[in-house]
Amino acid sequence: MEKLHTLTEQLCSPDEEKRRLAVVGLGGYPLDQIEESLFRALGDISWRVRKEAVDILVAAATGTGAVILEEKLIDMLRSQENAGLRNSAVESLEKLGRQATHALCRHVGDDDHDVRKFIVDIMGNICDPAFVPHLIKALDDSDANVRAAAAENLGKIRDAQAIPALLQALAKNDVWLRFTILEAIGKIGKPVPMAAIVPLAKENLLKKAIYDCLGAIGDVEAVPLLVEGLKDRVKNAREAAAMGLVSLRDRLPSEIAERAVDERLWRFKGTPFVEGLLASFETSESSLRESLVKILGIIGDDRASGHLLRGCCDDRLRRHCLQAFKAMGEGGAASLVEAYPAADDDERCFIVYVCGELRYNGCVSLLSEGMLDSNARLRKASVQAAGKTGLVVFINEIAHLLEDSEPDVREGAIEALYRLVEADRVAVAKITGKLASSEVSEKRRNAAILCTALSDTDKLSLLIKDEDASVRKTAVSSLAKLKSAASVGHLVMALVDEDPDVRIAAAGALGDIGGDDVLEPLLLALKDDDPWVKCAALKSLGNLRNDAALPAIVELFESAEGLVLISVLDTVAQIGGDKGTALVEMALENHDEEVVKAAINILSLNGDGWIHAYRDKLLSHPHWDVRSSFVKAMAARMGEKALPYLRSALETESDESVKGQIVELMDRFF
Repeated sequence: MEKLHTLTEQLCSPDEEKRRLAVVGLGGYPLDQIEESLFRALGDISWRVRKEAVDILVAAATGTGAVILEEKLIDMLRSQENAGLRNSAVESLEKLGRQATHALCRHVGDDDHDVRKFIVDIMGNICDPAFVPHLIKALDDSDANVRAAAAENLGKIRDAQAIPALLQALAKNDVWLRFTILEAIGKIGKPVPMAAIVPLAKENLLKKAIYDCLGAIGDVEAVPLLVEGLKDRVKNAREAAAMGLVSLRDRLPSEIAERAVDERLWRFKGTPFVEGLLASFETSESSLRESLVKILGIIGDDRASGHLLRGCCDDRLRRHCLQAFKAMGEGGAASLVEAYPAADDDERCFIVYVCGELRYNGCVSLLSEGMLDSNARLRKASVQAAGKTGLVVFINEIAHLLEDSEPDVREGAIEALYRLVEADRVAVAKITGKLASSEVSEKRRNAAILCTALSDTDKLSLLIKDEDASVRKTAVSSLAKLKSAASVGHLVMALVDEDPDVRIAAAGALGDIGGDDVLEPLLLALKDDDPWVKCAALKSLGNLRNDAALPAIVELFESAEGLVLISVLDTVAQIGGDKGTALVEMALENHDEEVVKAAINILSLNGDGWIHAYRDKLLSHPHWDVRSSFVKAMAARMGEKALPYLRSALETESDESVKGQIVELMDRFF
């Protein structure tokens, strides 16, 4: 008791840290011995001291004594002179959660309106549906702040049974209450009759709340009101209408959205109202900018081009801006071309990018200029756009950029030529021939890429024997994309290439082509010295799903380790059958925890017989990660039937993270 007396005295120390540590020290005593000291600490001038007191008080609040404690905490809400004490009482009651439900319900009608307001807010933060009837009753409270708080906290709890009472309370001539009710209805997210909301739109102060609400719960009936809201002179109302309209439109089936929303928005084109939407575009709020981009794209007004162009600089908006330009058609692209001379380097890159994505042929002069520009990014964007738009007039310029000093530009030129094969096969084939005979390995590698588009297996069969390993690997990958049975012989030869990367590519390519002819070569690749080649061959064998491969895979299982062994398990799982399942079960005995985890993951996709056979061994496995994987698999396969085993595992588990996982899994079944 002497130590407790010392701790109590330290609560009066002028040193904040001493007072905090004194509160921490009180945590080891029964609540009835430290209650008064903790109450004093709840009103301390230091938030750090108050926080420790709250945590200790809540942790100690159990049993019948807790009821008295809750009453005392509620009484602290009456303190006028100590805001810290009131805040600590609020925090304590919120942390007590449902344990404090009865006490809070008893005082929701307290004589003190400030106390009622505190209690209503606490109820909302605890979020217990048991509070809903009491909060509904508080909608008729004599105090305006309590009424508004009741509506707000019904929204937090999001219980649909509150909707009728909230709609009834909308009839009260209280603007702030109506505003809060509309927000609450939006949060609850259940549809309400439009007749209850539309009349309120005459009240300017409620428009934003109405548009937000309709965006969350409205259906096609709400579209006219939201579209009209886009014309509102008040900026925040107009922006709320924009976000609400897009949110509603995203919920509608596409054919209804086009008829109900898009046809109305088309009428905005050329009107002054577009200027109002554009004025809001400079906001930093990404969700609003995204909504405006979508709306401006549907409207299709050329005045939006500059704003959409700047929006392209934002990674989150770029896709939506591009869709907007597509919706605007050639008018939008033409306006970008007009803006090009005055644009900065970044904007010029986006302009040619958009022209390429839109396949806009009116950008020839821009691309011609861009491919000669000193800015490498613009040269790359321009040559890529030339390929996308199918402008064969630029074949020579594109070929010239294959000599560019920047690798990215050269890569863009190859991409463009690849796309232009259909438009001018002869010209691209001629360029490919020159590349294939070049002394520069990068050019021969690019030739192999273009051979895919040209379907030139003859040239690839030569490049697959190139002196440079990177060329051979690219040629192998190109043959894989062509999926020609005639290529199998060349790929089989590549399986004995001196470079392991080429062999890996060849093994993968044979799996992509498939057929009976690739089985034996892939089985031979299982004897390769490089583990990655073995893994590639195993993956391809899995894709074949031919059980004739099982004997060789079983043989590999005996000597394989690590990644190769995991690949073996994946492959036999793909092939299927009892023999493969037995092999995976054997892997549960492996010394490598990663192999065991892989086996658990594979087996968990099928029955649960293996769980009972290996349960004790896996629950006592030396690696926590294996135990974690197994308890998840057991819960997923067995459902509630796993509860007894989870309880037993919890008693013996030593790792805190696995314990927490077991508790979480058990909670799902209650």
